[in-house]
Amino acid sequence: MSWFSVNCCANRVHKAAAKHESEFDALLLEGFGRLSSRGHVKCDPLKIGRRTIEGSFGLNAQFSKDHSAEKRQRHNSENELVVMPDDPDAFDFTKADANEVIGSVDVSRPNAPEAGLFAGLLFDEVEEDQPAPVSVSVLVRAPPLAVGHVLLVPSLQEKMPQVINAQLLLCGLNLLRMSKRSDFRILYNSLQGCASVNHFHFHGLYLNHCSLSTKRLPIENVDRSTVAGDRTEGRLCIELLAETQWYVRGFVLTAGCPPGGSKNTVSDTNLHPLPDLEMLARGAGRLLEELQRRNIAHNVLIAPFSTDRRPAKLEDLIIKGELAAPAASPEIYIIPRHPE
Repeated sequence: MSWFSVNCCANRVHKAAAKHESEFDALLLEGFGRLSSRGHVKCDPLKIGRRTIEGSFGLNAQFSKDHSAEKRQRHNSENELVVMPDDPDAFDFTKADANEVIGSVDVSRPNAPEAGLFAGLLFDEVEEDQPAPVSVSVLVRAPPLAVGHVLLVPSLQEKMPQVINAQLLLCGLNLLRMSKRSDFRILYNSLQGCASVNHFHFHGLYLNHCSLSTKRLPIENVDRSTVAGDRTEGRLCIELLAETQWYVRGFVLTAGCPPGGSKNTVSDTNLHPLPDLEMLARGAGRLLEELQRRNIAHNVLIAPFSTDRRPAKLEDLIIKGELAAPAASPEIYIIPRHPE
């Protein structure tokens, strides 16, 4: 399969979906196609072997010897911890080939998070001046796992270590919001959790190019049990993945609308209130800070709101005796894991 064929395939899918894309989606997908047509992508994602694994999880297996050979190797990872300072001798994305750079996007810079672990599940609204936006560099992932697989690097020249916090989570949530495609996902790997570069970055993936039977990852279909909270006004919801349906344990966090924001709905036909992304980022950030403090490796998935997900309990919908739609919150999956 030639690079011309890869580009043509990507262009056909892109044109078919163009009506449902944003300028952000066009930047990522057209940029990926442009660089791949010029031979700047290190391996052909269409040559990755994929097959469905039998069972109830809906998993796919994939393998590419070219992908494994081209992946960047970790520098001095023998005594690596989940949180490590920047190493000037190691690779970072300021040293990436200029031909790997697709472009950049401006994202609203989040406010500083509150300190400490969860103080509760009901958060007060934070009123601060809105800081200047942050520039997020978009690079083709070398090597990619699929067509459109990119790296999203906030404030690239600052060379922030691969340590996620509430500010960076909010950046990821706002990046997700810039896409109009239901198959777009933001992912993050900690050190010792599959990250090979200690320079902060998200992965961006379009699931339509990942040979999945649905526009959702299998983990998104798993049932959950509510630990605390719900998606009503001013509240944070924490759920656990059902252990009988999935092979690892994990948390799923969503948020209700801001206080007083229940009438601000997605649209005239979609009556779900708009979510409080700042509250969601603060809540998830506190949980991740605790994992970092305990040196527990982790993976994070940020997925868009799905109308298929229903509240577990009827009382979650009742506010002052009236039924109310839960907020259209994106979902943050946090998966603690054993180190590599």
